[in-house]
Amino acid sequence: MAIELNAHPYRLDIDWRLCKYAKEKGAKMAVNPDAHDEEGLKDTYFGVGIGRKGWLEPGDILNTMNLEEIKDFLKRRRPF
Repeated sequence: MAIELNAHPYRLDIDWRLCKYAKEKGAKMAVNPDAHDEEGLKDTYFGVGIGRKGWLEPGDILNTMNLEEIKDFLKRRRPF
């Protein structure tokens, strides 16, 4: 399972307190800057901050995976 962590400073949809819970349940997070232009890519910074505050590590974030790790993750995912 993967959950989006919207990094736009006016959204930040996942409360940092839920990051640790999601990690314990085996969910990965995908940090999304919700960018609508090049400047918006900088908002990734806020998402990384929320992830860190919520005890997430690079291995918990889909954006840090290489291509083979992403393929393996997608093969292992369970359909709903």
